[in-house]
Amino acid sequence: MRVLHVNTEEGWRGGEAQTLMLARGLRLRGHDSILAARAGSALASRAGQEGFEIWTHAMRGEFDPGAVLGLARLLRSRRPDVVHYHTSHAVTLGTFAGLLAFPYHGRLPAVLTRRVSFSLRRNPLARLKYRFHIDHVIAVADGVRWVLIADGIAPGKVSVIHSGIDLARFGVRDTPGAGRFRAEAGVPPEATLIGCVGALVAHKGQERLLEAFTSLAGGRPGLHLALVGDGPLRAELEGKAALLGIAQRVHLAGFREDIPAVMSALDIMALPSISGEGSPAVVKEAMACRVPVVATELDGVREIVDEGVDALLVPPGDAARLAQALDALLADAALRERLAARALEKVRHYSVETMVERTEEVYVRVLAARARRAPAGRG
Repeated sequence: MRVLHVNTEEGWRGGEAQTLMLARGLRLRGHDSILAARAGSALASRAGQEGFEIWTHAMRGEFDPGAVLGLARLLRSRRPDVVHYHTSHAVTLGTFAGLLAFPYHGRLPAVLTRRVSFSLRRNPLARLKYRFHIDHVIAVADGVRWVLIADGIAPGKVSVIHSGIDLARFGVRDTPGAGRFRAEAGVPPEATLIGCVGALVAHKGQERLLEAFTSLAGGRPGLHLALVGDGPLRAELEGKAALLGIAQRVHLAGFREDIPAVMSALDIMALPSISGEGSPAVVKEAMACRVPVVATELDGVREIVDEGVDALLVPPGDAARLAQALDALLADAALRERLAARALEKVRHYSVETMVERTEEVYVRVLAARARRAPAGRG
């Protein structure tokens, strides 16, 4: 198959990592992937370095006429078997491009991956796009699937495929890399380190984590916290850490490429997200590195781990309960080891190979369904 992947994001987050891993995996399985990405984006740069065919445009919003025209030309010239949209804006651009490229023959088979659990109800355009211009939606978690169905997407049009991780990359604790991360982030080598990896945005809940850490820090002078990631709340989080009197033990490490080394440096990984999580890769990455996890009990998280079995889960937005769970792990090395060992067994179900194989199966089903409808359509 020839697959056109369309991703409109500029930065590098989980969705972009999954897009590139999918393209790599499809190439290994004999398929041709073309990536349409924003000009100057991290995805365009990385995919180009790996030898993928790249098409880029500024993509100034989801109604950019230049991007629509360019995509239409790309669709006509390369004729992909499947178009795979990896962002909501990509659907709008690709739909208009398809109508322009093939006005008399209908649109090309289209698949969308939905990575967040936010409802479509606040965006009527998104509901329209997902219902009538997409052959199949891949939800990264059952919780995401149920939100889509509640928003009017037919159950038969939605499959669940969890995001995958490279177990070979995350399966070993990288002690030298861990030391490098601690040194660069300003974390003392002897410190007990809680880490949180994710964009610095409101729904990720880092403010609640700062509050929880404050209640723990007084009785544990060797305890430190690393916030790994970047985003619009960086200055606000720095200010809050100063206001709470914990700035000397809170390390905002910024965006990092070496996430296996980051995970290896942590004693505990915290995911304090308040909403929006689909199938968070950082939880799986911590599990693969045998780092015990404390996370909020969002639907997508509960699908990955079980409370008290392979992680500790707390209500979203509850700083006090988050502190209690972190305190329980800090006080009990045997509990940390038991949770980490069980998590390592479970995470093997979330390999990137499984994600690629199941996505390929979706493509095959979509193409087969189109082929069955073709004779009646031509008549």
